[in-house]
Amino acid sequence: MQLILLNQRVNPKQKLFTINLDDTDCAYILSTLLSTYKQPLVSIALIVVETLIQQIHYPTLSIPTIYVNGELVIRASSGT
Repeated sequence: MQLILLNQRVNPKQKLFTINLDDTDCAYILSTLLSTYKQPLVSIALIVVETLIQQIHYPTLSIPTIYVNGELVIRASSGT
């Protein structure tokens, strides 16, 4: 973390907010609970499999851009 801050020229005394992806265990074990962006992993996996099957059967089709909605869970690490 410190190397990232140095590379970005962030003042180490500046207040920083942290977020976690997919609500992993570390979101709960730190002294400050991490806010989390929960990605719909099952939906993403199903879309990937369906897209791969389509590519096998129709290799000339372009790969679509697909957006899926996740859930933002606000906790103490984002200043609340």
